[in-house]
Amino acid sequence: MNTIIVYSSKYGCAADCATLLKSGLPGTVELVSINEINSNPLLLDNFDTVILGSSIYVGTISKKMRAFCIENVDVLSRKRVGIFLCCALPAQINEYLSKNFPAALLESAVVIKDFGGEARIDKLKGINKIIMKAALKDNFESLKISHEHLESFIKEISM
Repeated sequence: MNTIIVYSSKYGCAADCATLLKSGLPGTVELVSINEINSNPLLLDNFDTVILGSSIYVGTISKKMRAFCIENVDVLSRKRVGIFLCCALPAQINEYLSKNFPAALLESAVVIKDFGGEARIDKLKGINKIIMKAALKDNFESLKISHEHLESFIKEISM
């Protein structure tokens, strides 16, 4: 299996999850931040499996990740695709997915998981800090990466 993990991470949680995925996947795995990639479909031709991962802030993934998915939806729909999100409010995961990813990509994905999240309050700034504090009401310790979901994702994408 030749895999690329393309991730978008603002404060580090999605990057940490992408690194954990890389260490658990068989075969050759390349890890690339969306900030290091231009939307060139030829890049994806070298991979059998594409994993897309992003954090969610105020209900949205990064503009670069969204643009990458839209611009490459045809190529991605022909690959084994896995999608993971890191978010503080997993009950809204379906809303986040439909709002941020093309329907064709969601329909063709082999696996889609929410990995939970971490409130790295010390790294948050501005409106993100205010929103996170209001949403969690000082329940920051309750947020954790779901290693169970991560391991399940690895099993499903590796089949």
